Amino acid sequence: MSRNQRAGLREAIIKTSLAIGSELGEEGLTMRGIASRLGVSATALYQHFESKAAILHEIRVFGADLLQREVIDAVASLPDPIARLHAMADNYVMFARTHPWLYSVLFENEQIDYGSMSPDQLSQFLRPLTVVRGWLREGLEQGKIRGGIDPDMTSIRMWAALHGVSSMLNSGRIDENHPAFPVHDQVTFLKGFTASVIRTISGDEGDDAATPAS
Repeated sequence: MSRNQRAGLREAIIKTSLAIGSELGEEGLTMRGIASRLGVSATALYQHFESKAAILHEIRVFGADLLQREVIDAVASLPDPIARLHAMADNYVMFARTHPWLYSVLFENEQIDYGSMSPDQLSQFLRPLTVVRGWLREGLEQGKIRGGIDPDMTSIRMWAALHGVSSMLNSGRIDENHPAFPVHDQVTFLKGFTASVIRTISGDEGDDAATPAS
């Protein structure tokens, strides 16, 4: 097998694993199932990945890159840091809803072993948080974010809030059919939620459902 063929099979293994996991969950993701769907032998699979854990690691790497592109890079050209942060918040929730299993692998399943990562891998995983911290500092310098905000801690608080609502959505805890706390209009609810997250740092007392400037 040529180097290009090996690289192609490795990529196919990751994409197939992501598809199976999205359909069947982590318990349904098996080395035998991956090999069967690809039409290759289990031996061929083990030549690329020594275990299911190794495949899940690569899925996390793929997911971190996809999150960076869909959540951060997609709004990086907006000139205003507050608009960037608001659009990022909306995109984060959309990412979690669009890729629920991938999101769970990234943030909700077994703890990622950051200590075993290379410096480049660690930088990749932390890049979205690093970029958000930079936007917060930019907003402080421009006077668009209220004084006293700590960009490092605020970025983590923002992530905690967005992760919380995303997890509740994906688990069905925010739903129009919830027996105790029905949410009949998720779109309006989420617009208000992300607006309130941004308002805590900007001090803007405007409409909860306001959308970021384009």
